[in-house]
Amino acid sequence: MSHAEPRSVPRKAELQMRVRPLFWIVFATVCLGVLVLASLVQPHAPASMQVHLGQQPPQAHALTTVLVHITDLQGVPIEQAHVLSRANMTNMDMQVVPSRVSEVAPGDYLTQLHLYTAGPWAITISVQAEGFAPLEQVVLVQVV
Repeated sequence: MSHAEPRSVPRKAELQMRVRPLFWIVFATVCLGVLVLASLVQPHAPASMQVHLGQQPPQAHALTTVLVHITDLQGVPIEQAHVLSRANMTNMDMQVVPSRVSEVAPGDYLTQLHLYTAGPWAITISVQAEGFAPLEQVVLVQVV
């Protein structure tokens, strides 16, 4: 008669998997990298811009006043924005020297342009403010 040896039953400690220290180091590094990246990336919130001309229609012999009102989507004025204005004729190669834009009230910016020739003009207003998506609006005007 043959005598069969009993199978050895694995111990509980042998059934558990060990996670190598290298895995934990890589895992911690990836987690830390994601957290650092998330803290550096700042989403740009949308904003709203309204452009108003001081006189309708603009006159060739006078300065054209442009008032720009900038707010966030809740209507809160955006202060300390970087606003640029430029103008060019749409039917000829004529441009106005970009003028200085000044903040006259919270969220209100004023510029004056000398649209020196009668005809169609495009006034372009570009706005950049910290934490907000850049804005650009083109206003087409007929100077008389």
